[in-house]
Amino acid sequence: MDKEPVYLLDLNSEELKALVVTLGEKAYRADQLAQWIYKKSAVSFDEMSDLPQGFRSKLQEAAVFFTLKPLEDKISCDGQTRKILFQLEDGQTIESTLMFYENTNSGRERRTVCISTQVGCPMACHFCATGQQGFVRNLRPGEILEQVLYFIHLIKTTVTTEDRELARKAITNVVLMGMGEPLANYENVRTAVQTLNSKYGVELGARQITLSTSGLVPQLRRLAEESLHLELAISLHAATDDLRNRLMPVNRKYPLAELIPACIYYLEKTGRRPTFEYALFEGINDSAENARETTELLKGINCAVNIIVGNPTASNEFRSSSLAKAQIFQKHLFAGGIFNTIRVSRGTDIEAGCGQLKSRWLKDTNSQPVK
Repeated sequence: MDKEPVYLLDLNSEELKALVVTLGEKAYRADQLAQWIYKKSAVSFDEMSDLPQGFRSKLQEAAVFFTLKPLEDKISCDGQTRKILFQLEDGQTIESTLMFYENTNSGRERRTVCISTQVGCPMACHFCATGQQGFVRNLRPGEILEQVLYFIHLIKTTVTTEDRELARKAITNVVLMGMGEPLANYENVRTAVQTLNSKYGVELGARQITLSTSGLVPQLRRLAEESLHLELAISLHAATDDLRNRLMPVNRKYPLAELIPACIYYLEKTGRRPTFEYALFEGINDSAENARETTELLKGINCAVNIIVGNPTASNEFRSSSLAKAQIFQKHLFAGGIFNTIRVSRGTDIEAGCGQLKSRWLKDTNSQPVK
């Protein structure tokens, strides 16, 4: 029986060296291999010109490192958002999104990749398209990383040679805010983030990686003890248990009385202030009273609130609030001393909200006769 090929992106630096040695090569070849994968954006072993042909032949037989297959690729009308539906080796699908932002402080463009950590999601948030799909499985570390590497390669192969800064650092930010709950796939996410952080890997710093969670309290407290370099975002969306229970079933297990102390613990242990995400839905959580409740909940905590004008989903119950409503909500938070910003959803014309493209694709494919 043939041995399954090793997925190189699942391996840390020591594991990669061990593999190289078992293939009869010197350990330093692992560093060269990692350079080609993470720095030079190779997509095949044939491109790795400074590796001996014999070694490349061994790698062809023993390992793989690019497995994602794009099924659908959509670009927004303004050209600033690109969303891809990927097929995994087992036929499951995930979404990843590339977003371009102008940095008003530096004038430089920020290029952010939003990646998935699970196929589907177990959290079942009622307003989320992914949550409505259910949970299938966790992504492996390499499947998480490969989403980032895909867009790095895409940018480097399409950018003009005059833009050296862009070619050098194709991706400036990674957000784990796509399909899935990152902290429900803790070990694999930690391994992937370590590679995103490391000099061996993508070399992204703490301010360049953001992990978004619905609020798994034990994992939050564990994350506070880690040496991972990332920013933390908590999906809040309501400041009372009654309303949050309605929006997010996870709140029944980890209510606000447990979640908020865990966030404070994270702040105290890491020194990095958390961001609370608050998606506004018309007539549900966007009132002045909701804003005052949020101010009261977060009073005295060194934090920020990211107000989001939510994406619509298949459910008619959750309709996006207007920008005007978001601005009123923002004024109430400022009046209560809570720093906040408004994030207008990107790529609504290409179903860029989490899980939207896959939901539509699943509906289309399921409606077709099986061949």
